[in-house]
Amino acid sequence: MDLTEAKKEIAKLKEQLEIEQTLNDVAFEAIGIFDENFKCVAANAEAENIFGYSTRELLGLYAFDFLAKDSHSIVKDHVANGITEPYFATCKRRDGTTFPVEIRGSNVILRGQRYRATAMRDLTFTRATEMDLADALYELELIFSNCKVGLMLLKGGRYLRRANQALADILGYESPDEIKGISMRQLHISLEKYDEFGATIYPELAHGKPLKFEYQMRRKDGNTIWCSFTGQAIDRNIPANLYKGILWVVDDITKRKAKEDHLMQMATTDDLTGALHRKEFFRRMKFFTDDVRHEGFRYSMLMIDLDSFKSINDTYGHEAGDAVLRDFAAMCKEQLRDNDLFARIGGEEFAVFLPQTTRYKAVQVAERLRKAFAEKDTICCGNVIPCTISVGVAGATSEYIEIEELLRSADQRLYRAKTNGRNSVVFFDD
Repeated sequence: MDLTEAKKEIAKLKEQLEIEQTLNDVAFEAIGIFDENFKCVAANAEAENIFGYSTRELLGLYAFDFLAKDSHSIVKDHVANGITEPYFATCKRRDGTTFPVEIRGSNVILRGQRYRATAMRDLTFTRATEMDLADALYELELIFSNCKVGLMLLKGGRYLRRANQALADILGYESPDEIKGISMRQLHISLEKYDEFGATIYPELAHGKPLKFEYQMRRKDGNTIWCSFTGQAIDRNIPANLYKGILWVVDDITKRKAKEDHLMQMATTDDLTGALHRKEFFRRMKFFTDDVRHEGFRYSMLMIDLDSFKSINDTYGHEAGDAVLRDFAAMCKEQLRDNDLFARIGGEEFAVFLPQTTRYKAVQVAERLRKAFAEKDTICCGNVIPCTISVGVAGATSEYIEIEELLRSADQRLYRAKTNGRNSVVFFDD
C-alpha cells in the first residue's frame, strides 16, 4: 500500500470513528462495555449524564460501583447466563441517589476477550409518570365508585360496559355487576322509546354536543322513574365514533317531577273537583282553536249548571254541596275523552270544550251527562241527595267563531235551559 492509499484509508477510518462517536453521543440510553471482572472499559455520553461521572472516572469503576446492592445478584445472573432479555434494576449516581433503570445486555468477544455490552435506560420519568397515572386512575375510581349520582359507560354500541353503585340503586339492582353488559333496551319503557331515543339523541352525540335532558327509564321491577341525563361521546372526533363509548350521568328526579306535577296541578286545577281553573281552561282552548283555524277542525262548547244548588247547601249543608260537586266532576271525567277540556267556571258552573266535535255530537254528549247525573244520587252524612244539571250547547260553524262568542252562545242557551224548567239540554236559539 503506497502512502496515498494509506492516507485515504486513515481518513476513512477517522470518518467511521466520528460517525460511531456521534451515534454514541446522541444515544438516549447509557451504553457501557465491561470486561470479565465487571470493570468499565468504555462508555458513551449518556452514561456520563445519568451517572454523574466523567468518562475518565467511569473507566476506573466497576459495574457494582453504580448499582444498588439489591441489584447485584440479578446483574451477575444475567451476565453469567448470557441473558439478553431486558430486565429492571436499581442504579446509583455519583451523589448516592438511586433511580430505576431498564437493562439490556449481550456478551461479546472483542480481540479474543469476552466483554459485556450493556444499555441502560433511565426510568425515573417513566416511573414517575406511571405513578401519576396510577394515582389519577385511583382517584377516578374513587370518584366513580362513590359518586352520589349514577354513572353509566356504554361501549360497543348501546351496551352497558360499566356502572357505579349509585346507578344500580337508581335502577333497582343489587350491584353494578348485575347490569354490566345489558342492552339499553332493558332500561327503556318500550321498544318504540328505545328506537326513538337512538334516532334523536345519538346524532346529537355524534356531533360532539354535550346533552342534558329528562327521560323516563324502567327499573328492574318494571316501574318507571324520571331521570335527568347528562352525556357526551368519549371520542373527540367530529363526527364521533359512538362505539368507542358514551358516558351518561344519571340522577333520579322522580320525587322532583312528582312535586312539579303536584304544583302544576295546584296551579291549574280546582282543589275541590280537580277540574281546570278558568284561566288554564282558556289557555288550553287557545292551542286547540289555533289548530282548528289552521286545519279546519270543528269544535263545540257545553256550559253546565247544577240545578237548585243553593237549596242543597241550605238543606244539607256545605259539606253535602261539596260532595255533589265532587261526584259531578268525577262523573264527567269518566264520561269525557282525554283531550276534552273540563273546567269549573264558577261556584256550581262548569264548562266543557269538545275539540273536533260537531254541535250535533256535542248534544249527544250533553244528554249523556245530563241523564247519567240525574240517575246518580250523592250520599253524604247519611243523606241521599239528588241533583240534576242544565246544559247549553254551542258549536262552531263552518266559519271561524271566537272562543268568547262560543262561550256567550253556550251560556245564553244554558240560561234558557234553566228558565225552561231545568234538567234539560238546549242547543238552538228560540
